[in-house]
Formats: sequence, C-alpha cells, structure tokens
Amino acid sequence: MHAKPGCCNVVRFLADYLEKRLDSSVRTELEAHLQKCPRCVTQLRSYESTVSLLRSLREDDLPPDLRLTVRSFLDAKCHNN
Repeated sequence: MHAKPGCCNVVRFLADYLEKRLDSSVRTELEAHLQKCPRCVTQLRSYESTVSLLRSLREDDLPPDLRLTVRSFLDAKCHNN
C-alpha cells in the first residue's frame, strides 16, 4: 500500500486500519487526515458499524442465495490469514 490516505483513498485503507495492519507511516497519515476530515470519520464509523453488524450475524440468519453470494465474494476477494 503505497498510495497516500486522502478522501479518495480512505476506503481502501479502512479494513487494514481497523485490523491494525497498516504500516505505521500510513497509519499516521491516515489518522492525521481523519483529524481534519469529518466526512472521512463518518465513513470510518459507518464501516465500523457495518463490520460489527456483519460479525453479529450467524450464517443461518442469511437466506441461502445470499449466503452463497457472500461466501463466493469472501472467497474471491478476501485474504483471511
């Protein structure tokens, strides 16, 4: 991740930021940006709420078609170690 955090790039850093996986220099830049950009803070809070909500769901709470779609997306896009 070499791009600098700014309004256009905040979304791409949110997951790593919340999981504390950003390089310290990128994290510092992102936090500096967040201190002066309430719009990006709102986006961060929304992302946190979404992640929290999704983590609270059980697989059985989802309709089977949606469950398959989500599973396929996660398998294709996420790198869960």
